[in-house]
Amino acid sequence: MFKCIKTTPLRWVLFRYLLAFAIVWGLYTELFRHNNIAELWVLFRHNLSGAALVYLLFCCFLMPFNWLLETFKWRVFTQPWSGMSFKQSWHAVLAGVSASMLLPNRSGDYLGRWLLTPKGQKTQILLATIASNYCQFLVLLGMGFPSLLWLRYYVKSSPIEQTGLFLSFIIVLFLCLLLLGVVVIPWLLHHYAERIRGGTWRGFFKFVQMPLKQGLDITERYSWRTFAAGFGFAWLRYGLYSIQYYAILRFYGINLPLDAALAGVGSIYLLQTAIPLPPVLALLARGEIALLIWGIWGANALSILAASYTLFVLNLAFPALLGLFYIVKKW
Repeated sequence: MFKCIKTTPLRWVLFRYLLAFAIVWGLYTELFRHNNIAELWVLFRHNLSGAALVYLLFCCFLMPFNWLLETFKWRVFTQPWSGMSFKQSWHAVLAGVSASMLLPNRSGDYLGRWLLTPKGQKTQILLATIASNYCQFLVLLGMGFPSLLWLRYYVKSSPIEQTGLFLSFIIVLFLCLLLLGVVVIPWLLHHYAERIRGGTWRGFFKFVQMPLKQGLDITERYSWRTFAAGFGFAWLRYGLYSIQYYAILRFYGINLPLDAALAGVGSIYLLQTAIPLPPVLALLARGEIALLIWGIWGANALSILAASYTLFVLNLAFPALLGLFYIVKKW
């Protein structure tokens, strides 16, 4: 027993430095290993001296609000039972951004936030993160599929022929997922509450009983107003991201109609979410997706890549480094 207590701090120290090294190395290799990095830098510096600089400054100004909105959204699902301050929640969210650099589809949110939450709330934090990310995922679907549908008006040949059928499928899928998370799962937990809390569970089910109990305790504290607030912050965050992307496109001289830009952003965001790779390994794929979407309007390839990389640095790389500082500082 004493040996375990003695070695545990060393394991955490090794873990935090290995995590820090992996994130920094991943960011460095993805941002600076590409052959066209010099061209991207020249293009960036050239636009700094023009009138378009205001768009970059506006995009930078919005960056912290992006993660502030994420913090507000997450706190909607943690405040009913957690005593974490806003500062603690903010640090945990940034830690999640940092850990997400190495894990696919923002699954690092769970690890990063778990690391910076108080003892005794670890499982509850994971469940609250699931609820928060679920709201954002539904917003991505709710805007992403219609955005893909809207792009057909700008593409000469569209694979989507039956627009009405496709739109109906989107609506049904969205409503089914909404009902599943907000109605069906909470109802099942409440319906089987006595069986979950009482009785003797054996074998594998014994390990499932405790998470189910904690999930039941949490869902009993959530109401439809809780999910409504979560969806509200998710929509605001999506809107802010869209404005950022539009501003960075204007900074690099890609001037598109507002509806086209919003349709492109929604499509890119949806396709990026579908990539089962960590952000530091999917940066090249992000650039390829951006080339595919913005190439519809004949935008310059170098400007498209520059916009994609700049937005990645502002919205993910900088917050990830800050979150890494909080992870290391934790111990």
